[in-house]
Amino acid sequence: MESFNKHAPCEDKNCSFCCNPVKINQRAIVNGLELPKDKNGGDLWKERDEIISPEGMEEKVRVATFDCINYDKNTGKCLDYENRPDLCRGTSCIKDEKGDTDKQHKDFTEIKFTKLK
Repeated sequence: MESFNKHAPCEDKNCSFCCNPVKINQRAIVNGLELPKDKNGGDLWKERDEIISPEGMEEKVRVATFDCINYDKNTGKCLDYENRPDLCRGTSCIKDEKGDTDKQHKDFTEIKFTKLK
């Protein structure tokens, strides 16, 4: 897969919503999404024993959570941001770069989750 970078305000806004914890729709995992590996081929993400769902979507959406070994809990930053996997590079809270990116970021990061497991 060719590397790419979607516009995301992670560093600009000092935001770690997507990786604290990493949230992946269970449907993507069931459909064969390959989870990223570190440079030695080991698991980059460690699965938590937790399933969450966006509030109001509990019957439709199940989200598995993971801890990323490159996430620094003290600073809220990725320890290897420049070499992050394509899955991380392709993730963004911004859907329309010509729209109000501050509002899009705010709306996305204010999603509340219900713990199902």
